[in-house]
Amino acid sequence: MAGSLVNHIRIAVLLLFAADFWKRLAAGLKVLFATIRMLLCRLVKGQPLPKPAQNDCCIQLPPDIYKRADPLLYAQYYLMAQGLAVTWDNPDIDIFDGAALVTGPLQPAHPYRVRVRVWNGSYDAPAVGVGVALSYLSFGAQTVSHPIASTAVNLGAKGTIDCPAYAEFSWTTPAIGGHYCVQAQLSWGDDANPNNNLGQKNINIAQMQSPAKFAFTVRNEASAARRFQIEADCYGLPKLRPCVPEAPYGQGQGDTPLPRLAESKARWARALEEQAYGRFPVPDDWSVRIVPDTLSLQPRQEAEVAVEIEPRDAAFRGTKTFNVHVFTISESGSRTMTGGVTLTATKG
Repeated sequence: MAGSLVNHIRIAVLLLFAADFWKRLAAGLKVLFATIRMLLCRLVKGQPLPKPAQNDCCIQLPPDIYKRADPLLYAQYYLMAQGLAVTWDNPDIDIFDGAALVTGPLQPAHPYRVRVRVWNGSYDAPAVGVGVALSYLSFGAQTVSHPIASTAVNLGAKGTIDCPAYAEFSWTTPAIGGHYCVQAQLSWGDDANPNNNLGQKNINIAQMQSPAKFAFTVRNEASAARRFQIEADCYGLPKLRPCVPEAPYGQGQGDTPLPRLAESKARWARALEEQAYGRFPVPDDWSVRIVPDTLSLQPRQEAEVAVEIEPRDAAFRGTKTFNVHVFTISESGSRTMTGGVTLTATKG
């Protein structure tokens, strides 16, 4: 009798577990079929499939815990991709001959000191040991890169005493005369925006002798033939607005300052309004002749481009700066900036 009772209890327990199992299985299948149905609907409608929020990471950290540094400098390729006009006279790369700042052509086989200024776009996250690599190109666009040296800097968060940070290099120019372009490349393993890490300084100055004449090289570094288009503008960095603590950049409701993200977006909007590419054409009282202004190059092929600049007013005295930009033209007609130079013509 006792054994029969135990068997009945055991059977009842098994039935309860079996019922719960089938109930859970049914719920799981329902979720699975709903997910499959949603994915099929997206595919039929041509909608992208959902992706994990943070690089396939299963741990979702809230933004108030996880902060990422954003080392940056004046990065022409990134700024142009945002629709902004640029200059190739990089304000974050300075070249010194002793204590004197160099703004013209460099001498061959001569020692110089190069200083790179590094900023942080993050208000919250410092970056210890940001890599800074210095290299030079022969004067032009898409020419061969030659490493100079590398170092590291400790970068504080934006607005702190350690931002910006400075990296200094000693560089002796090659013995072969000519013009050289200096590039600075930043590296940081957890960079919030790695696209603003490459800056270039490429400037040449010539005395106008009716007209001022420049020449630089365009090289096709791709493995396929490419077409290039070259054009000039007169963009220059605007003067910085004064920092007045009592008058913040933007206001929210009433006198409340804008949050950081809203303020940053407001700055970008103003920059795009005031400094968009195409808003700084060569003025009518100047003549800029580029020969050739379009060209096709095979892989690893180079071509020299000549630029002649002349004022239409023969009485002009002073200096005028021009930027010459080189674009790659795709088969669809879209353009991608591949380099450029800043040229300054002077007339005493």
